[in-house]
Amino acid sequence: MANWLTGVGYALSIISVALLAWVAWPAPDADRALVGAIIAGAALSVVGMVLRWAAHIVQNRKIEEDN
Repeated sequence: MANWLTGVGYALSIISVALLAWVAWPAPDADRALVGAIIAGAALSVVGMVLRWAAHIVQNRKIEEDN
């Protein structure tokens, strides 16, 4: 159950990152560096959340194996 709840939490966080990136998206004539920063920031945030969720699953499996 905890893995499912953790997964839902991370999925909601990923959706919130996408929404924030969407709102922050600059106008077509804006600096290209800003576009790159928004894409990189959103991508890194999503990758970080996926890695944290994977680490959580691995840690729970190790705990179950030890018991």
